[in-house]
Order: sequence, then C-alpha cells, then structure tokens
Amino acid sequence: MERLMHETRETFSTLTIFLCLAAGISGAVFYTMGPDGWLVERIRAVLLDPNMSTLAALTLAIGLLALAKRLLDRSINSPLNSLLVGAIGLGGFVLLLQGVRTVLS
Repeated sequence: MERLMHETRETFSTLTIFLCLAAGISGAVFYTMGPDGWLVERIRAVLLDPNMSTLAALTLAIGLLALAKRLLDRSINSPLNSLLVGAIGLGGFVLLLQGVRTVLS
C-alpha cells in the first residue's frame, strides 16, 4: 500500500509540474503571437511600411531560394543549378543591401 501511495504521489507531482509548464508555455505563446501580441504588432508595423515590407519580401525570397537549392542539391548535382541559384541569390542580396541602405538613410 505504501508503494502505491508513493507512486501516486510521484505521478500527481509529475502531472502537476507538466500542467504548470504547459500553461506557462501556452501563456507565453499567446502573449507573443496572440491578436494583441508584440510579435503580431511588429509584423503589422513592418508590413505597413513599404520599405520594410520590400526588405522582408526580399529576405523571404532569398530564404526560399536557399531552401530550393538545398532540396535540388539532394537529387541533382548540377553545376548549372548552383550557378543559377547563386546568381539569383547574389542579385537578391544586392537588392537586400539597397533596401537596408534606404531604411537606414
């Protein structure tokens, strides 16, 4: 009987700790990404500013190109693939730097 009580106490304390941890994490996520969260507010501010939205779009495009290159390199190892993605990435990087210069000046 004592062993059963000990295991019940351990299970209850583990469950309590897990529930508190889950509530804390979900609360932090809600206050970060909820309708009035600071992350959503920052994203709205970026999308309303034309310079920052262009900069964010270019950053996303460069990231997608890097992901596409990584996926294409798994299946086909062609130098043309690397050259094409590298040239597009370099052009995007130049546009990204021009956007940063525009925002900072």
